[in-house]
Amino acid sequence: MPYDITIKKVAIAGATGKLGSAIITELLRSGLFDITVLTRDPSTHTFPDGLQVVKVDYGNVESLVTPLHGQDALVSAVPTGAILEQRLLIDAAVTAGVKRFIPSEFGCDLKNAKARALPVFTSKVNIEDYLRELAEKGVISYTLIYNGPFLDMGLEYSMFLNFKDRKAEIYDGGDQEFSCIRLATAGKIVRRVLTHPRETADRAVWVKEIDISQNKLLQLAQSLTPGEKWEVTYVDTAELEKQCLEQIRDNQDGPQTMLNLLKCAVFGHGYGSKFEHVHNGTLGIRTITTSDLEELVARVLRTKALE
Repeated sequence: MPYDITIKKVAIAGATGKLGSAIITELLRSGLFDITVLTRDPSTHTFPDGLQVVKVDYGNVESLVTPLHGQDALVSAVPTGAILEQRLLIDAAVTAGVKRFIPSEFGCDLKNAKARALPVFTSKVNIEDYLRELAEKGVISYTLIYNGPFLDMGLEYSMFLNFKDRKAEIYDGGDQEFSCIRLATAGKIVRRVLTHPRETADRAVWVKEIDISQNKLLQLAQSLTPGEKWEVTYVDTAELEKQCLEQIRDNQDGPQTMLNLLKCAVFGHGYGSKFEHVHNGTLGIRTITTSDLEELVARVLRTKALE
């Protein structure tokens, strides 16, 4: 697969979610690409002007091949439950001659052996392995994007702290720092990967905007809610992971089991959640300031007060 390529025509799968929308917004804003959105039939989602929208059957390779003919790259932003469906997307992309595939990673560092072994990431690992096999055969290239959790979404959906109820579930003492980005930054990362195909071919890239810990977030939240009491509890991720694995073994697992395993990967020790080496320079991503973080947390607190 030649890497001296120009990527102009880009197809996007999973475009109706928050991640897909962020990617589309940035690619449209750049004006650098002709964008085709693959959407499920009979989806009625409304997309911005300037896109070609094609309805497909994600369970049928032939349905996917036709709209992928002539595309230079395929970006996947499919949700967690559809990760394994990407295998058909990849097969269709190979048949159609697509040069670059960006899978729906956008999360934890799966080059870390401890994180990679967690069942919550099994589907992503399988897709990574499949892409590597195909790249070694020279039929398609790929880029894996590791950016940690989304800071703004994690704050909004109470992954880091429960802002609405003033509760904090603190993992492994709370001092473990983890790397993260804001959702809109994912679109910028994708844009730069597509404009730097050689530098990003057949590899993972690590990107972060800030390193933060639960305790730092809690201290900031407490300073913004003077006089209010926060209920703080402490969780051992080793024990939590053990419980989750037992639930899976006994066929008693569910969405909460997988969420707890994800929290282990983000907040626990040894999962590689703080990125020591990143590709911010190559991808043009800047870090954010303490005042940016304060503004984010304050905005979430205001929003939760209205719920």
